[in-house]
Amino acid sequence: MPPVLLAAVLVPAHAEQTPHISGGVWFNHVFDDNNALDRRTGGEVGDVALILYASDNDHYDDWRFGVEFRLGDGSFTQPDNNHTGNNFGFKHAWVGRDVNDSARVRLGKMDVPFGVRRLNFWPGEMLRGGYGDAQDVGIRLDDRVGDISYAIGYFHADDFGATSTDTMDDNGHWGQSTCDDTALGDCALAYRKVQTLAGSLDWHLSEHHTVGLSAQRGRLQDLAPLVDASGSIGGESRINGDHYAAEVNYRYTRGAWQMAAQYITVERDLPRVAETVRNDRQVLTLGHEYNRWFFFVEGTTAKSRTRGANTGSVYGISPGARYHYGPGWIYLEYLKQNGDIDRAGDVVEGNFDAVYLTVDFYF
Repeated sequence: MPPVLLAAVLVPAHAEQTPHISGGVWFNHVFDDNNALDRRTGGEVGDVALILYASDNDHYDDWRFGVEFRLGDGSFTQPDNNHTGNNFGFKHAWVGRDVNDSARVRLGKMDVPFGVRRLNFWPGEMLRGGYGDAQDVGIRLDDRVGDISYAIGYFHADDFGATSTDTMDDNGHWGQSTCDDTALGDCALAYRKVQTLAGSLDWHLSEHHTVGLSAQRGRLQDLAPLVDASGSIGGESRINGDHYAAEVNYRYTRGAWQMAAQYITVERDLPRVAETVRNDRQVLTLGHEYNRWFFFVEGTTAKSRTRGANTGSVYGISPGARYHYGPGWIYLEYLKQNGDIDRAGDVVEGNFDAVYLTVDFYF
């Protein structure tokens, strides 16, 4: 029997229905110039994570699925605020189906259709905080009609579990899962994002130019009666807060160059805070690919409009580069900012600057 025919006979009939399974590891060296210990020791090597991936690999007809699971202290998750209580969890885990050649429906934990993705790795969302790489639990439809692509979804909560406030990656900007009422104001931050409608629309003006807009509106759940360590807060957990955000963006790509500009406006009525949180953010990114190198610079600014807030305009900037060396990438990135986004979703002041050297590889 010819070798080709013999191989065909020996391959099981179900071989084509094998998902693609892979993994990776990353670790990071950070030097924080504001940290006295880092100045004495030269920084810390850590933040190691094992990442496991699985996908349908186009072997289940129109059915699709995707999974990313992370384990380790470099997983970009917070044990006090996630559903596992440890340094592991799902970045995303969804199943879906292609309705036709352009439309797909997904169910599970997946990315919220909002805004433009960042270019950096370790510095994170900076002043996008809460509206960057967010992965929430719900259902989502994606489709394209001519030069218009759109996505719309309903997201029941920002993570698995009853009290998790951890979306993995873009953390620390949507409340917290623990609190102590004896600490002033701590339980005012014990809330989570729930029952949210989100959608995005992109108009591809030409091969190089795209204009996009997106919005989300939903509710906020008061977690304090469920998680207060002091036991002094009684009653039931209620959904008695609201949130809203909208953004508009412009994206340009030509050859090895890419650029994006973004404006975001935010409002939140927290369950235990009298004043409505209001702020505006702006983002500008520029990237260039050269052979195995990718160079970028990202800038963000933000200003609070919350009544009584005395925070001025703050900024963050992150230039960096990464090199594709074979099984993965080597990243050299810098972050400098004089403000941040807190758990209430508002702008706060504070100086921070650090250098990150990160290595990853995949198998």
